[in-house]
Amino acid sequence: MRLTHHSRLAQDCRGMTLIEVLIAAVVIAIGLLGVAALQVTALQGSSNADYRSRATELAASLSDRMRANLEGVEDNAYISNVDADCDNPPAPICSVTPNATTTTGVAECTTDEIAVFDLWEVRCRNGVQNTLPGGQLVVDCIDNDGGDADPCSTMSPMTATITWQVQSDSAVLETQTVVSTIVPGAP
Repeated sequence: MRLTHHSRLAQDCRGMTLIEVLIAAVVIAIGLLGVAALQVTALQGSSNADYRSRATELAASLSDRMRANLEGVEDNAYISNVDADCDNPPAPICSVTPNATTTTGVAECTTDEIAVFDLWEVRCRNGVQNTLPGGQLVVDCIDNDGGDADPCSTMSPMTATITWQVQSDSAVLETQTVVSTIVPGAP
């Protein structure tokens, strides 16, 4: 019996088998998992960049505050490796406008009190401890005159080291660091 043109066409166009459909589904699933993994990596990279940007801004803010209070720098009032108690702001409040609408509660402060307030502001009020996961701030001096009794001689560079924790690709916490060297000048 001879096949007609119509029956040969029917044999050639049978459609996909179940195995072909399953293989296509697996290939698509693997592709979607790859896209999802890329999205997670992109989000982690974006948040890590945001944290680094915040840390850099906070280090610059502390640098500006130190340059505005050179006598406090000279008194070594900014050298600190102890985290502040963010629940209890220092007394007195050494800010021109503590709540941005009034000067009520503003006190006349010594240069050392200004330094304590500055460190609290950079650490606590929208600062290192509140905006960076596991954030810490250490201010240290690289004394350029080790022969005197002063732990941080005039014109010695100071470092502000800000550290925080980020999650790596392997779900392990890694410490990130921004170190800013500050040479505040002489009063």
